[in-house]
Amino acid sequence: MSFKNSTALLTVGFAALTAAPALADISADDIWTSYQAIAQTVGGELTATATRDGNKVLYTDAKLHFLIPDGKGSLDILYPTLSYTNHADGTVSMDMAGTHSYKFVITGPDKKSDQISANIISTYDNAEVIASGNPDDITFSYAVDSFAFALQNLDLGASGGNSNVELSLTGTGSAAQGSSRWTQGDLITLAGQSVISGFDYSMHSKDEDGAVSTTSATYGEMVSKSTITLPTGGMSIMNLAAALHDGLSIKATGTYGSSTTQESVVMDGEQVSSQTITTGSSTSAFAANAEAIQLTAEGSDIGMDVLINAGLSMALKTDIDQVAGDFRMPVSASGEPQDFTLALGLKGLDLGDEIWSMFDPSEVLQRDPATLAIGLTGQATLLQDLLNFTEMKELAEGNLPIELNTLAIKEFLISAVGASLSGTGNFAFNNDDLTSYDGMPAPSGSADLQITGANALIDRLVEMGLVEESDAMGARMMMGMFTVAGDGDDTLSSKLEITEDGQISANGQRLK
Repeated sequence: MSFKNSTALLTVGFAALTAAPALADISADDIWTSYQAIAQTVGGELTATATRDGNKVLYTDAKLHFLIPDGKGSLDILYPTLSYTNHADGTVSMDMAGTHSYKFVITGPDKKSDQISANIISTYDNAEVIASGNPDDITFSYAVDSFAFALQNLDLGASGGNSNVELSLTGTGSAAQGSSRWTQGDLITLAGQSVISGFDYSMHSKDEDGAVSTTSATYGEMVSKSTITLPTGGMSIMNLAAALHDGLSIKATGTYGSSTTQESVVMDGEQVSSQTITTGSSTSAFAANAEAIQLTAEGSDIGMDVLINAGLSMALKTDIDQVAGDFRMPVSASGEPQDFTLALGLKGLDLGDEIWSMFDPSEVLQRDPATLAIGLTGQATLLQDLLNFTEMKELAEGNLPIELNTLAIKEFLISAVGASLSGTGNFAFNNDDLTSYDGMPAPSGSADLQITGANALIDRLVEMGLVEESDAMGARMMMGMFTVAGDGDDTLSSKLEITEDGQISANGQRLK
C-alpha cells in the first residue's frame, strides 16, 4: 500500500480514536464507550483505567487487544495517556499537547521467543480535537498546523533473525483538518473526511547482508473520504463473508497531488543503485459490501530514473503518461451469475534512449510511446463465499468455487514500435463440458482482431538481425492463414469464431 492511501486511512483513525453541531450533551465517558463498541465490533477488546479531576478525565494504561485466529498469537496496541475535558456547552475536547507514544506488540504462539514490538512516537503542533453530538451520534472535528512521527525501539524478538538488521522511519505532515462521525443503531457507522496539505517521510534500513537502503518521499495535498458500516454483533477475520451479510461495508475515495520518491542502496560503502520516481495527480476508490469488492485507481505523469552501479553500470529512464485500473469481483455465493470487471491501461509508455540502445543501437525500430490496454467484463457464478476463509482453506488445491459464464473483451490494445494489435469479442462458457478443452469450460463466441504495421515490423526485425528471413517468411504465412487484408496499407483483420459444438473458424475458414 502506498503512503498516500495508508496516510488517508490513518487520518480517519486519528479522528475516530483521538478525537454536526451539538445536538445534546456528551461526555468523555460517552466517547470511551463508543471506542469500546467499535473495538468489540471488529473483534478486539479496549481497556483502560479512568481517573477524574474536575471536568477532566484521564484514561491510563489503555490497551487494544486482538487475538490472532487459530491460536497464532495476539496483537496489542498500548496507548499513551488519553486526556479529555468535558465542557459546559456539551462538547468534549482532547488534549493533544506533548509527545504521544503508541506501542505495537505482536506475540506468536511462543510468547517467550515469538514477539515483535515497536513504538510510534507522534507530536502535534497547535492541534484541536472537539467532539459533539449525543451518545449515539458523535462528531469529531479536528485541525492541526503540523504533525510528526517516528518509529522507535523496534524489537524483532529472538526469532527475528540477524540482530544487525536495522529499520528507522520518520515523517512530518503540514496542515491537516477533517471530521469523523460515529453513529450507532442497528449498525455502527463511521464516516470521515480529511485534507492533509502535504506529507513526507524518510526510511533507513539495513538487511542481514549489510546492504543499507535509504528512502525519502514527499507528497502533495491528500484529500480522502470514507464511510464504514460495522455489524454490532461483532465479526471474525476468518469469516468476513458473514460480516458482509450482517452489514459490513466500506466505501473510500481519495485524490492526491504530485509526489517524489528517492531511494538508494549502499553496500560496503559503495552505492549499488539509486532511483527516483515522480508522479502527478492520482485518484483512487475502494468499495466492499456483500455484493462485490471493487477497486479503481488512476495516476498520471509517472517518471522513473534508475541508476545501477553493480556489475555493468546502467542509467535507465521511463516515463508514463497515464496508468489506470478497475477491478470488480463478486464475493458472495449465489445461484445466479454475477458481474465482474478487470481493466488495466497504460498509456504513453516512453522508454529512455539508454534502454532502447541496449537492443536497438542503430535506431531501426520506431520509438513512439507505447500503449497497453485490456478491458474485460463478464459474469461468474460463485459456489461459495470467497471471504469465508475457514471454508476456503478446506478446498482441494486448484479447486476454485467459481464458474465462468460469460466474458466480453471490451478493449484489447497493444501499440508499440510502429505496430498495433487490437480486438474485441464476446464468449459464453459451458460449465457442463469440462472435457473438450482439458478441464476448461467449453467456450463459444467470436472475436474480431485488427493488426497494423506487422509486415513493416517484421522487416525491421530482419534488418536488425533478430529474425532470420526464413522465420520471417513463416510468420507471414501464419498470418495469412488467420487474417485477411484490411482497408489500409499494411493492415490485417481476422474474425475468430467458436461454435457451441466445438467448431473453430477464422474468417469463415474452418480450422477445427
